[in-house]
Amino acid sequence: MSVGMTTLPDGRKVHCVNDYEVGFGWHEIASDDLTQHGLNLPADGTYVDVGANIGLFCLRLRDLCPAARIYAFEPMPAAFEALQHNAASMGGDVEACRLALGAAPGQAEFDYYPALSALSTGDSAAGKNLAEGLRNLLFGQGASEDIRAIIDSTGAHEKLDEEAFIDRLFQIESVIADVETLDNVVARYGIETIDLLKIDTEGQELSVLDGIGEALWPRIQQLLVEVHRGPEELRTIRTMLEEHGYNTAAQDHPMAQGGAPVSHIYAHRS
Repeated sequence: MSVGMTTLPDGRKVHCVNDYEVGFGWHEIASDDLTQHGLNLPADGTYVDVGANIGLFCLRLRDLCPAARIYAFEPMPAAFEALQHNAASMGGDVEACRLALGAAPGQAEFDYYPALSALSTGDSAAGKNLAEGLRNLLFGQGASEDIRAIIDSTGAHEKLDEEAFIDRLFQIESVIADVETLDNVVARYGIETIDLLKIDTEGQELSVLDGIGEALWPRIQQLLVEVHRGPEELRTIRTMLEEHGYNTAAQDHPMAQGGAPVSHIYAHRS
């Protein structure tokens, strides 16, 4: 699938895989005031975005932190192509890497959703839960008025009567991608301190965290982790982070309105 372009609500053009995905993703990112959850975003900080997709979170960081150094990791080919274009357009120090992060180096098989690139995952069960939650939101089940308005504004809602569109929306392809640990990529790029580590890997968050060695943990100041496997994993990850010296808070993701077990963890050191 070729990469296209679309327009953000503020008028900026961005490269994307599917234009109807961008409005929902940008709303989620731009409306989440990380400082309200105790996070601090240094203007010249170092940020690591694991599961960057097309780079919307990177773009938000560039808006808020003009002198930031950003490392963005995305394993899916089309999303990575869009990420590369967007990284070049936003300027500054942005390193885009076609790579998944996990507990050990190697390769892994991913479920790639060509029509919903942000749902692509190495965890098939998590991907199916997310797809079902999105299906519920699209058909109006559980969505609040603001989320309903965002979905309607993407134009996707107008296509729901098209059987071919619905069939294509949830189709899956298999993609093999390289996997590295955060320990190894930090060493590769000479990263001394991570001011914020953002992890959004559609069910593989714990695997990414398992790739952090004891020597690296003290150099990670803050984390934003999107958890996709329900309350038990939410508790597991919060406990892990608290044992490493972080204060944590949690909040439901907008996808939870459709029944998908998705939440955010915000973690920072005292």
